[in-house]
Amino acid sequence: MAVKIRQYAYDVEVLPNYFSITVVDVSDYLNIFSDCCKIKIKKGKESKKPIPLVEKLTVKEIIERLDKVKCWQFDITDYDDSQHLTFMKFINDLAPHKVRNDTIITYMYGFNSASYDKFMMACFLMYSGISDTTKDLCKKLHETSKNIIELQGDRETFYKDYYMKTLRDYPLPYKDIDVMKIFALNKVGSGTNEKGEKVYFGKSLKQTSINIKWYELLEWELPPINEKDYHLYQSRPRYKGLTYEQLNELIDKWDRLMIEDYRAPMKHYNKNDVFIVCEIIRLFIDEIRLRYNLSKTYEVDLMNSSRSNVANILFKKFYSDFSGLRPEQWTGKKTERTTMSFKRVIFDNVSFKTKPMQDYLERIKKTVVSSVSKDSFKENIVIGKLTYTMATGGLHSQDPPRKLVSKLEYTDLPDDKNIWISLTDNSYIYVHFDIASFYPSLMGAYRIAPEHLDIGVFTKLINWLKNTRVEAKHSKEDFIDGIPRDLLAQALKIVINSIYGKLGDENSDICDRLAVLKVTINGQLFVLMLCEELEMNNIEVVSANTDGIVVKLYKKDKAKFDEITQNWLKVTKLGADSELFSHYIDRDINNYLFKEIGKDAGYKGDFNPKLYIEDLQKGYNQPIVAQAVENYFLYDKPVLETLYEATDILDFCKTQNIGRQFHVRFTYGTDTKELQRNVRFYVSKSGGILCKVNNTTQGINNLCAGYRVKVLNTLDDKAITERDIDFEYYYNEAYKIIDPIMLGISPNLKGDKSKGTKSGKALLKKYGGGGSYATLFDDNEDND
Repeated sequence: MAVKIRQYAYDVEVLPNYFSITVVDVSDYLNIFSDCCKIKIKKGKESKKPIPLVEKLTVKEIIERLDKVKCWQFDITDYDDSQHLTFMKFINDLAPHKVRNDTIITYMYGFNSASYDKFMMACFLMYSGISDTTKDLCKKLHETSKNIIELQGDRETFYKDYYMKTLRDYPLPYKDIDVMKIFALNKVGSGTNEKGEKVYFGKSLKQTSINIKWYELLEWELPPINEKDYHLYQSRPRYKGLTYEQLNELIDKWDRLMIEDYRAPMKHYNKNDVFIVCEIIRLFIDEIRLRYNLSKTYEVDLMNSSRSNVANILFKKFYSDFSGLRPEQWTGKKTERTTMSFKRVIFDNVSFKTKPMQDYLERIKKTVVSSVSKDSFKENIVIGKLTYTMATGGLHSQDPPRKLVSKLEYTDLPDDKNIWISLTDNSYIYVHFDIASFYPSLMGAYRIAPEHLDIGVFTKLINWLKNTRVEAKHSKEDFIDGIPRDLLAQALKIVINSIYGKLGDENSDICDRLAVLKVTINGQLFVLMLCEELEMNNIEVVSANTDGIVVKLYKKDKAKFDEITQNWLKVTKLGADSELFSHYIDRDINNYLFKEIGKDAGYKGDFNPKLYIEDLQKGYNQPIVAQAVENYFLYDKPVLETLYEATDILDFCKTQNIGRQFHVRFTYGTDTKELQRNVRFYVSKSGGILCKVNNTTQGINNLCAGYRVKVLNTLDDKAITERDIDFEYYYNEAYKIIDPIMLGISPNLKGDKSKGTKSGKALLKKYGGGGSYATLFDDNEDND
């Protein structure tokens, strides 16, 4: 007997006299758009990576295919209950049932469904059979909807409220899966409420749809009250006698009444939202599969878990299994620390060879801190040419903006297995020495564990996670414990990487801040030991971060480098890998671009032209600029050439998340109109002025000050040559990134009038703009 899963996506809408649900068959959607992917051949096997629909199809083709996807739409009003029974049957059919020898269960995917849609479905099922009329049912549904929305700002009350608890526990006939929670889009930002409590801000489905390059950015609302529906409000005593303007000012959009004319556009709006959920699933299908396989293998429910929550649940599962304890026997505890001395923290095998570093070590051993916050400990150290900042949270070097290019002179054709063989002695390569699973490795090798847990069990678990991940990553088997090896390796990496963070989280079951310091302080000192040894042997370290360094390595020094690093690995009991960079371009320590020899480009931070789709929490901001910067540095391609060759207008688009305290206004010539809050736009020579207006003060802020823009909420198939793009704007935006790097000038550099020095911004304004940089670097071989 097998279990088969039906996969649907859904969305619910509620008004005082209206209730609707739209359901789309996810499997059918995936099948219809299965060809929208990039195909790669890796190790003799075909690999498919889904890409946004607009990168494969025209808008016309997308719409034609969407029309073929299986979809069900039901709605009821206070004047039409014709679909009520059909809707009830559809919901009842979602319940688990047998077909021949198979058990069929249903997964229903929604966006914010765990906090809204599933509650409304529970309410519908609870009251559908006991309401005398659909008018009564709609009234109860609307009251519940308003209650949910009001309570969501007060998490404690929301979870304690008896009615909300009843809805939460109601046995729905399907498994509800919230895509918003999977990608942690409910916690994109944070702040403090009136009670001083930390609260999180989410990212809307509309903003997320921009990240996935969805063609239709639609925020539909009922039109203002007019002659079509005015009579409905006049029949209600509280609204009787009010004018159109007064009603529109007084009545919230979710308190409006549905009429027949608006049912079709409402359904179209709902359907668009559900298709966006389907597209998120398609683009990130591996995230869904990962949770399903892990849930099945380890017998835990991870289907609604973000990566952080996946790590929490699996760690609890694994520690309980390793220790033989039930979760309630070891959870709910933490080790409190008031003061922590570095003398208790620093390992005996931490040692330095130069007098300045020996003195530094002895001095910081006297340090005592009371917290592990960023400001509790922070010092600068100079080794060779580089200044390092050592802090409680991690190590980083103070890197200027720069472009570093390896010098590769060949005596023969490059050897794919060992490129060093083919190089002359004058050649040098930028080598990234990457310490493998740095923090977990430290915990395992040095038996670092929370004091309230069993040290033996904890470190055994850490080592098992680390070793099993490595085995899974390099295994020749396609499946391990029933899980695809790549997904298992990814899952274990999620757990491993989260453990260090949980050591310092006061709400965690493994909180012990002394353990945090043992990891971070010793880890940084170990890296500084390596940097000191390399610099003593005239091997220049050009950059360092918490878990790795980048060195400029001449061929003649490779044997010495290997000797130093291998000895360091033995002393520290750690492991590492080396990557050979042909290019290393950085704006700062957290934003850089690199290219491994013989491989594709890699990125960190703002240099990634695909960051918007690799991390849905990030905003969408003219990815063509990052692409132009990459092409300029890695392939010597002029910026304008990249801009002119582009074919996707969405790559030029920008967006901005507008708070509810604002509305959006667009002025084109003498015509001014209000737009939806979520707006997608690009800079155009013949565009208009886009601004946000404060609802209370009427204060105005332009969204792209000094430039004209065109709004592109609904994409069409117009050729990019007809868009009238302001290429000069994007050219200048690219050079805002290129100039500091080529000139080696940080925009954050402060000027000093007394010394006659100018600020970084002033210097960039004087020397930047895409001119010739050669004269500035005549003595710098790295920029030849």
